[in-house]
Amino acid sequence: MEYLVVVLLSAAMFAAVILYLALNQDQRERWLGFTFGIASIGGLCIYGITHAHEATNLVAAVFETVVDVGRMFAGVNNASVFEKLVGADSKWMIFFWVVHFMAYYSLASAILMTVAKGMLKKIRTFFLRINDVELIYGVTENSLAYGRRLSDKDHTSIVYVGTSSNGKDSQISQMGGLLFSDSEALDPDVKFLHRLSVKRGRGKFRLIAFSGNIDENLDYAVKIMRALEKAKVRPEQTEVILYGYEEHNGYMLQAIGDKYGYGTVRVFEKAELLARLLMQKYPICDAISFDENGKATCDANVLLIGFGRKGQELLEKIIINGQFEGSNFKVKVFDKSGRNIDGFFRARFSSLLDNYDISFENHDGRSRELALFLEENIDKLRYIAVAVGDDRTGREIAMNILEFMRGRGVNLPVYQCCSDCVTKYELNSLVERHSIFDANILYTGTMDDLAKKLNHYYMNNSASPKKNWADCSYFDRMSSRASADYQAALLKRLDLCDGRELSSDVLENLAKSEHLRWNAFYYAAGYKKMDLDTFKKRALEASESEAKRISKDVENKSHVCLVNWDELDEISELEKSLTGNEADYKQKDRNNVLVIKGLLEK
Repeated sequence: MEYLVVVLLSAAMFAAVILYLALNQDQRERWLGFTFGIASIGGLCIYGITHAHEATNLVAAVFETVVDVGRMFAGVNNASVFEKLVGADSKWMIFFWVVHFMAYYSLASAILMTVAKGMLKKIRTFFLRINDVELIYGVTENSLAYGRRLSDKDHTSIVYVGTSSNGKDSQISQMGGLLFSDSEALDPDVKFLHRLSVKRGRGKFRLIAFSGNIDENLDYAVKIMRALEKAKVRPEQTEVILYGYEEHNGYMLQAIGDKYGYGTVRVFEKAELLARLLMQKYPICDAISFDENGKATCDANVLLIGFGRKGQELLEKIIINGQFEGSNFKVKVFDKSGRNIDGFFRARFSSLLDNYDISFENHDGRSRELALFLEENIDKLRYIAVAVGDDRTGREIAMNILEFMRGRGVNLPVYQCCSDCVTKYELNSLVERHSIFDANILYTGTMDDLAKKLNHYYMNNSASPKKNWADCSYFDRMSSRASADYQAALLKRLDLCDGRELSSDVLENLAKSEHLRWNAFYYAAGYKKMDLDTFKKRALEASESEAKRISKDVENKSHVCLVNWDELDEISELEKSLTGNEADYKQKDRNNVLVIKGLLEK
């Protein structure tokens, strides 16, 4: 019976060791520290008391104690000296063996962890040969969160490159990833691609450059692109996602015609992406009331607090997405540093400032001037957004506004553009957050799904939507995005995506709203109204191939259709008389509504 007990208990302990190895690395390291501490303290007590009891020389006893404690971790014991002190049958011998087991266990675990790490890295490196590769440049909280969302994707290997992991190695290991920080990875060439098993015709390769430095992201993307070109990897195998400026960086990285580049390029600027995300998740039309014919029955009065980079981007998007037939638009901006930081905005967006009711107050979001403004206008406001640059300050402002409204019986959401997410605060409701690092947004590009389909519809060719999107200009992308975001939100708000045909009154009001939106987008792009004399002159001077674009002067940024709805008929008739081509600009707005409705219903 005693034999059986010993065997069973030994088996249970061995099973515990095996289960321990299944724990994640953080838990293993914590447990290793615990067992090492217990073994060290216990060993010092056991051998210190034992040698002190028998010693004639205390200095020698100290050295004997240190040596015996060290030998414990190599699996060697000095049981005989302890037995002399307590007796061979003493219960203290159980304590003696527990301490020695802890010491042996600590050393064995450390060895196993070291060996396991090396073997695990070799195994994961092997899988690079058969999996698609996700190369993530920059080890940050955001890039780690992004990697975790990709870790469940089948047939994909995640590789991080960074100069410092700041103790985040275990997080990368837990998601099944690899971390490279050597010079070959940081300054990549064809050798590094061979190391990643990236070859012509084999699998997909995606670079995600998420370091905090935009210039470093671009520099790394360019180095990888040159290495891919030398390795003769096909552009259609490759993709890049990075922080940057789409208008400036997108073209230089995109494969176009004979020019080598990445097959798919997603360059995004955080402020622009945050503003778009806010308009998609919490569109202004959701705060507006409409009649049964889709005509607004209230004005779109907006309060924006903060006018730094995010605030300026958000103001542009608010103006574009706040235009509705039957509604007057008005926005008030508060920022104590507004006069010091709005110079380039005023130069770039002078058309917006000239054509819309936008007023600025050089006061802080916590100022008495803002409190007074709310006192006088809280019942008129429909949308409140905070984008002050500092998340903590923005949250404080949002909370102050909510408490102000609570005392006046008003319940209006307050939205905040934080550093990496958009947040909704509302009285008696849980806080809602949507991160720009959601894998569905960056990995699959779902934010642009409808815009790609719309662009593909208007291209009307045999190429795929992905190819047409890759080949279109920055301006055309922004145009498709603006139309898709606005119309999708408005049609869903009015519950018109159920397959039924729109009545003539509803379609007309939606088309008028679309024209207002289109005007705002072109004003935001720096366009001005083209006078009719210039329009006629362009028509007379245009060749047959140019006749289709006489209404738009890209070089001088002017467009003849930047007028109100009722003037479009006159322009259509004038163009027809000048060119002989059919033109109906009102119908173009109607068609845009119907196309997006059809795409949403599909």
